[in-house]
Amino acid sequence: MPINIPICFGFIIAAPTPFNTIFWQWINQTYNAFLNYGNRNASSVYTTQDIFKSYSIACASSITVGLAIRKLLAKRSAAATGASLIVLNSVGSFFACASAGFMNAWFMRQTEMNKGISVLDPETEEPLGKSKDCAYHAVLQTAISRIFLNVTIFVPPFFLLAIERMRLMPKNFYLKTLVEGLLISLELYFAVPLGIAIYPRMGTIEADKLEEEFQGLKNKKGEVIREFIFNKGL
Repeated sequence: MPINIPICFGFIIAAPTPFNTIFWQWINQTYNAFLNYGNRNASSVYTTQDIFKSYSIACASSITVGLAIRKLLAKRSAAATGASLIVLNSVGSFFACASAGFMNAWFMRQTEMNKGISVLDPETEEPLGKSKDCAYHAVLQTAISRIFLNVTIFVPPFFLLAIERMRLMPKNFYLKTLVEGLLISLELYFAVPLGIAIYPRMGTIEADKLEEEFQGLKNKKGEVIREFIFNKGL
């Protein structure tokens, strides 16, 4: 939350200029890159080249998406003021951040899909080999969760719009900023659990969805394993 509060301010409150869009998308995707790398499946080894390539693609794609959506909403934003402008900002920010968040997770964890991640025995959690098919499912689930992390971005704008229409918005700059900060904090309080809870960290995958080498594998009891588990990361 301490890191995301200023980022949310930048997306929702800051004027939708090209500079602000580029700057805040870069800040957000740099943070996301660290987040995705830190919560990856560590059974797949990353090189410095892997990280740099993935980070560059993630940032470039997110900035491009952000600018494209800002341009689509430019005419409406130019005529909007106050809470209405903040609502429009949140619409643009949602689509930009959701799609960019998906791409960031997808590109930052490409190494896992290229090299595979450990497939585990469901009873002992011992690694039974590495699977690219399993890595694809793990990274896809993580990327989808990034979309849900942004759903609650609409909470602060609509509360602010309601407060403004009821003429309860403080005119004092510091009080107004405090109200905005509290609403953003409330949004983030629900956003992270919602996004992370979409898929469990330890996922399951059926044997027939994996490579041939995992077909017919038996556990210590001599029983054919029909379903494996894997660590998808967060």
